[in-house]
Amino acid sequence: MKRSNGFTLVESIMAMVILGFAMVTLVSFLYPQIERSATPHYQTRAANLGQSLMSQILARGFDNNSDFDGGLIRCGEEGTSCTAANNLGRDGSETNPSQFNDVDDYKGCWWTDSVSDCDGATLRAPLSNILGSEIAARYAHFTVTIDVNYDTATMKKIQIKIDTGRYGEFDFTGFRGNY
Repeated sequence: MKRSNGFTLVESIMAMVILGFAMVTLVSFLYPQIERSATPHYQTRAANLGQSLMSQILARGFDNNSDFDGGLIRCGEEGTSCTAANNLGRDGSETNPSQFNDVDDYKGCWWTDSVSDCDGATLRAPLSNILGSEIAARYAHFTVTIDVNYDTATMKKIQIKIDTGRYGEFDFTGFRGNY
């Protein structure tokens, strides 16, 4: 009687069942870890975008009625009034960030690949850099909401909220003084 070297049918089926259970267990433990590994990436990108936008906004003037040539006349002085709180935002001539001259021009919703998160925002625009070039493709699924309001008569509060979808929302706050 010649003995064959190999597996029997029963042994082969048992090996496949054990291997199947091992794969299911391995995938069920590893898959959530892989998905969570993207979170720090989105956090870093949101932090960089938020810091960049805040720096860009704070580099602008306090108000559209301020003197931008040396700041000798500030709004609220010498017969120059500041923009009313209910009129903060862009005027008709300012269509992209390269034309913005004061902090409240950025007020609104800046979107990338959809505007579903911009409900209720009156000002909407694709996400752009300081030169007015669209950067929405680099920040897929990000939505940026910028709100600018008077904190005091001489301070504007800038609030930036960056929504990265399922990876979280990130808030940034800055103040621009009338000086």
